[in-house]
Amino acid sequence: MAAYQVKDKSFATIDEYFDYMAETFGYTAYHRSFTSDTVDSDGLKLHLDIYEHDKNAPTIVLIPGTALYSLCYVEIMYKLGVHGFNFVGFDPRGHGRSEGTRGDYTIEEIMADAQNVITYAIDRFNPKVSLMGSSQGGIVAFYLAAIEERIQSVICQNFADLTDTDTMNLSRYPNLTKFIKPLLLGFGNGLFSDAQLPISMYLDLEKIKIKRFGNAKNFMDQDPLVLKSVSIKALRSLTKTPIPKNPSEISTPVMVFQGTDDTIFPVEYTQSIYDKLTCKKHFEIFENMNHALITDNVEEIVPPIVEWLKEIYPES
Repeated sequence: MAAYQVKDKSFATIDEYFDYMAETFGYTAYHRSFTSDTVDSDGLKLHLDIYEHDKNAPTIVLIPGTALYSLCYVEIMYKLGVHGFNFVGFDPRGHGRSEGTRGDYTIEEIMADAQNVITYAIDRFNPKVSLMGSSQGGIVAFYLAAIEERIQSVICQNFADLTDTDTMNLSRYPNLTKFIKPLLLGFGNGLFSDAQLPISMYLDLEKIKIKRFGNAKNFMDQDPLVLKSVSIKALRSLTKTPIPKNPSEISTPVMVFQGTDDTIFPVEYTQSIYDKLTCKKHFEIFENMNHALITDNVEEIVPPIVEWLKEIYPES
């Protein structure tokens, strides 16, 4: 019996699906360079994808974006890894191959998941650990920069302060988001907190262009592991979770990057938060790239990230 169904195709294992996608679209099967493991987080087993360069090399822990899972970022993990870094990508609770109710989480819970993966990375490799996050994962990495003393830097594709009124514009329908925020605050912890809403209600997936698939909607419709919806509790968390410290008080080095054509995070918004940082920092802006640059423009974005990591780990 097939474990994974993709339209008219059946796959016994998820690796067969990844092999099929690589063959169909003509790219390297990077996932074959990774091993799998699990780590416990609040009693849930989280799936890990591990690229091992060297036991003594620095390790990057990767936090996926909304609805996604670690191997969505397999190309950039591999192409950064060969420059001298271990990678531990993880599927947050309720995502990908991890345990937990699908799509039911809070930002605080994903932060806890990331901290447990940091512990795993230190135990398996060494204390040289940085975080890398994309979109929602970038926000989580940024928040952890404020409180997690074990990391040497964070690399964020986008970040945000989720309690900032400007974040109301970071959605498909800003006016609708302003309208439903009181409802989320009212019901997010109550009877309806487990109810789920389609991701397409608050993100314009068709506007996010992705090579090979056309747009994010097409990709998400056919992929067997991505989330199609999230709980009201999760949405409430995305509107009320405060950053643990004022950005000006963060001491962990922060790199942020994004494209000028990002339809979710305007450059001006990112710049407004970046300007508050007093720590070692770097903002890399990529012309004519959109929200999918971390998967679509890997060759262009790897060099400045490597340069940043070499500054953080000059001995590597």
